Amino acid sequence: MSSQGSMSMQYVARLANRSLLRLSGKDVKSFLQNLVTNDLSRQQEGDVVYAALLTPQGKFLHDFLIIDRGDHVLLDTHAERAADLARRLTMYKLRSDVILEDANTDFCVFALFGDAVGASAVPAEAVLQYQDPRLATLGLRVLAPASLTEDAFTGVHPASQQDYDAHRLSLGVPEGGSDIQPEKNFLLEANFEELQGVSFSKGCYVGQELTARTKHRAKIRKRFLAFHLDGEIEPGDPITANGKEIAVVQGFSRPYGIALTRLKEWHAACRDDIPLSPEGLVISKPEYVVLPDDLDSEEA
Repeated sequence: MSSQGSMSMQYVARLANRSLLRLSGKDVKSFLQNLVTNDLSRQQEGDVVYAALLTPQGKFLHDFLIIDRGDHVLLDTHAERAADLARRLTMYKLRSDVILEDANTDFCVFALFGDAVGASAVPAEAVLQYQDPRLATLGLRVLAPASLTEDAFTGVHPASQQDYDAHRLSLGVPEGGSDIQPEKNFLLEANFEELQGVSFSKGCYVGQELTARTKHRAKIRKRFLAFHLDGEIEPGDPITANGKEIAVVQGFSRPYGIALTRLKEWHAACRDDIPLSPEGLVISKPEYVVLPDDLDSEEA
């Protein structure tokens, strides 16, 4: 599979970098509602919501998909950060009737992506299939028994985790644990509003005050934007224009990447046709991202 732009088939990949936490108990819904960035008050069984947990200062800690299973909730999160997420949730639950368990022995997560992705490919053994709530073009997610393999899917081509990451990065969608940096990045820098990951009407949650203030003051000077490079680059590497840093690489799966970009400086480089370094690298706004109209102003 060479690139998202040339895909004409459907692919399935087991997302080995995802981990599942099960939360049960009578206080689960209210517990999560008071902590996470999105509004769960209307979530029904089978619904999937994208959300994050922040520091009290409004900086990113974890993102996850919240899967309502009726008598319990599953959190689909980055595997390398799952233990820290469980620890922080345990710290917050105090006397709440909430039980946290590892659900990876029961379930795993697959992604169906490519052109004309359809539910007909999903095997009968699957527990749940759902459109990725962040962006329709990411494809379908499938929750399945842990014993299931890609061969159980009908009429689709097996793909790797790296293939899926390249697809996701080609769309400019960042993920916590790989692209969004814990305790460094702010929620709206990481495009959470456009990715349906934050509610501005639900009321209080941890880190809500700074997130709301940033939104209403419209002072977001950096954003996660997509880039393309037919070469090598690493997370943390700078991207420059005329020798000045305008972005920092956050994730890369050749040839697609995502960079935390200074909007005004990037806009000026585009306007003045200044080439970026490394040579051949091009930063672009993902289709789903909405940027302000006043990037040329002194206050931008």
